[in-house]
Amino acid sequence: MPVKRSFFTALRSRIGPDKDEAILVPDGDERYRSVVHNSPYGIYRVTCDGTFVTINPALCRIVGYSETELFASNIGALYAAPSERARLIADFESRPHGVPVETAWRRKDGQIITTRIWVYAERSASGRIEYLDGYVEDVTHIRATERALLQAEKLAALGQLVSGVAHELNNPLSAILLFTEDLLVSEQRAEERDALAIIAQQARRSRAIVRDLLSFVRSRDAIREPVDSAKFLDQVARTLHPQFSELGVTLQVERPPSRPVIHVERAGIEQVLINLLINAAQAAGPGGIVRMSSRVEGGNYIIEVLDNGCGIPADVLPRIFEPFFTTKPMGQGTGLGLSVSLGVVQQHGGSLVAENRDPREGAGARFTVRLPMPARVTVAAPLEESTSAPPAAPVRRVLIVDDEATIRAALVRFYTRRGWSVTEAEDGSQAADRLITAREPYDLVVSDIKMPRVSGIELHAALRANRPEMLNRLVFCTGEAQSPAVAAFVAETTCRVLLKPFDLQELASLSDEIASQAGPIGASVVK
Repeated sequence: MPVKRSFFTALRSRIGPDKDEAILVPDGDERYRSVVHNSPYGIYRVTCDGTFVTINPALCRIVGYSETELFASNIGALYAAPSERARLIADFESRPHGVPVETAWRRKDGQIITTRIWVYAERSASGRIEYLDGYVEDVTHIRATERALLQAEKLAALGQLVSGVAHELNNPLSAILLFTEDLLVSEQRAEERDALAIIAQQARRSRAIVRDLLSFVRSRDAIREPVDSAKFLDQVARTLHPQFSELGVTLQVERPPSRPVIHVERAGIEQVLINLLINAAQAAGPGGIVRMSSRVEGGNYIIEVLDNGCGIPADVLPRIFEPFFTTKPMGQGTGLGLSVSLGVVQQHGGSLVAENRDPREGAGARFTVRLPMPARVTVAAPLEESTSAPPAAPVRRVLIVDDEATIRAALVRFYTRRGWSVTEAEDGSQAADRLITAREPYDLVVSDIKMPRVSGIELHAALRANRPEMLNRLVFCTGEAQSPAVAAFVAETTCRVLLKPFDLQELASLSDEIASQAGPIGASVVK
């Protein structure tokens, strides 16, 4: 019975000083030399014990060794796992003929690569394997791309799941936080205030977890806008005042008198600073001090957050920005805050660095945010300090538009306590009836974005067509800003957007600002 012969059967070895002579060449036929020499695949022939008999240039390029080094070595030395070759040879007879295998090889420089190898046997007349002929392809980049695509698909699916869950969680969280903060303003017994403070703290913690998860799973397109840096830092400090008071930590804010205008995604950088400041407050502990300072240096706007805690342990510092890495006890942190913060800053073309303070400065850690400044730096007008209270008369009017009854009830309570006249609408349709059909005047309209029947997006379009003067009195709030429709709307609208759950202090400041800047209520009425 004739024995099947491989491609190399007709070749004989002509190993010499010329590298081309390391290729087996058929007697009297140079065509085979060109086929093997120019093949993009690595080609080799080895004995059963792994000694090289044939090598082509592509194989040398794949593994990084010269022909001389390979001939002096053994193919077993290329495998990342020493026992892998023996396992593949043992399985050779059971594998279908011509089916490739994938295995890890180690290049000369130590890099692990993924190779796909087709192996064929050259047998003797008795059927014993004499040689193994291999055809090698480096598929490292292909597999890395496939893994990246698979990871992207997983993150996209996870993003949809988290986005939906966030929307469902943010509405009840908003109601909890709004009612709790409002109750804390009123007179309560000490034990009741302690309980309410704990509820508010846990609601804020839940909010931070939801926001970090959303930021981690989504691809953030930074929509940048000019921001008054001094006003922005002061607003962040005011937002965190209740939490710092609960933790017993003093927050100091230092900013340059020039007040440069920075071009950033406001919500993203605000999230970064809140993460850094809360971490610093927790590190400082009761009685501690956290300082947030800013300056312009070398074409960059730099924000530093320092604390006087015990600093960052040496074994933690290299891993501090890793996703899901945390030193906090179980249940007290997701390990995403700093990872998300780093991603946001890098998308702005900046950097975020963590380090321990110089012992001569005092104990604690320093986090430095470096954001590139525009080529032409503009300076905001000086802040005008105002100590006067919002005017009591005439009574300001607000329209609350939300399909969640608990959210409406919380906001009605909040605005009523502040002396506003409040009207409710369950969706955009009822709001349009009041604003467009009845042309009712309002100093402020607070509307959810996603609602049944007529959404906030549709309400916005109707107002733009019929009462454009109301757009500067319109504030949107949403518990889910990740869906394509909502994200596109948030990026395009000039109206302010608050992410649920939001702080009452932030809402109060924004409400007073809009009502004051929009002018007298009569300006809303179009005859």
